[in-house]
Amino acid sequence: MGSPYLSVDMGHDILNTIASNLMAHPNVDATIAKSIASQSMLVTEEDIPTPQYASFSPTGEGWFEDKLGKSANSVIRDLRKARRVFKEDKGEIDSIIASVRALKSMEVDATLAKLDWSNPYADTMRKMGLSNKDLRALRLFGNTRKASLVRACNLWDNAEGSLAKLDEFQDVWGDEERNAWVGAMKQKQDARKVWRNALHQFDNLSKEQQKWMNLAKEELKEKGAMKARTVAQNLIEKGVPRLNATRLSKLLNMYGEEVNIVKAHRKGEYMCLDKDGLIIKDHWAYAAGFLDADGYTAITERGEPRAGFIATGDRGRMHCEELHKHIGAGVLQLDQKVYSNNQRSQHRVSFYAKDDLNKLLSNLTPHLRMKDMQAKAVLAFIGEKDPVKKTRLKRFVQFSNRDGTTKGKESLREWGVDRDTVISWAEDL
Repeated sequence: MGSPYLSVDMGHDILNTIASNLMAHPNVDATIAKSIASQSMLVTEEDIPTPQYASFSPTGEGWFEDKLGKSANSVIRDLRKARRVFKEDKGEIDSIIASVRALKSMEVDATLAKLDWSNPYADTMRKMGLSNKDLRALRLFGNTRKASLVRACNLWDNAEGSLAKLDEFQDVWGDEERNAWVGAMKQKQDARKVWRNALHQFDNLSKEQQKWMNLAKEELKEKGAMKARTVAQNLIEKGVPRLNATRLSKLLNMYGEEVNIVKAHRKGEYMCLDKDGLIIKDHWAYAAGFLDADGYTAITERGEPRAGFIATGDRGRMHCEELHKHIGAGVLQLDQKVYSNNQRSQHRVSFYAKDDLNKLLSNLTPHLRMKDMQAKAVLAFIGEKDPVKKTRLKRFVQFSNRDGTTKGKESLREWGVDRDTVISWAEDL
């Protein structure tokens, strides 16, 4: 056994104690210990620190599963076995176990803090039970499945309230009270059922359907983003019985995220993710799909070329972060507030510099399906010297973004040309 008193300085007494104790586990070195401890909370410099919990893995795994590959309960079991062998270190091992439990408690708190509705129901959720499987599902779906989860909590609370009232008259129960007790216990069972069904929809699939989903995940991990039809064809060729593209497409759409399959930006395409993020086999093809679906190319009236990608929500943030990381260019802008009916934060990767635009668009054009002419026009505009051709390229890009709108018609009148003429300005690209 190592010593829990090895020197670790993380700038905070609580984190120092947690990291030091974790280092006494034979499979935990200083780097892992500090990583797990720092995951637990980011402390402020105020006299009474307010915990600000770090993010979880994109797959929803807990801190222990993410960093050690095993659950907190497994770590504790290992430590208890070690305690039977290293009896002279019992006190130190008990201290490590206490630290693991403290971290697990923080992980539960951090999970509930992710939910925008959890405050009045935190105790209720703990009473219903928060297994590792439940916690992962809450991290992934807790807000999107809010209505069913709140219903489960309300059912449980109503049942608890009924039981509390019955306890006051336990000595004088009659048939009415006994029936009420049975009804309250049934309501608690119903609450747990609603809770499980909301969190673990994948469990409602047949064994065969679950197998298809897991095989699809392996296919996407190996080959990258694909349409559901392509995935199905590949699996059928490998001998998977009774599978067809329509059935698989519906399953991926409804249950994909439960096995770490997410929608790609191109319509009908799916991709897989792991704890490090999206599994991207060809980042230029991926970026092209993103640009076609949720991106833009533009040239301002002042002649400034632009390109960018826009997404919303947690998944959109992950897509923007992955894109920025893989391309190594552009400006990443996260959590921008949008004042509209859609309250989800907006995220962007924007390209302003000509070198960045050249790098982006020259690599994307072979993969673009919808915005290839616009991208080629922006590239040509950047290198064009002739002012007449430059103006035409600018107007082609501007009109491409306005075609079919009132502003597009106004632009044609302002320029004194028709649509066919504007389109012809890009024929040589």
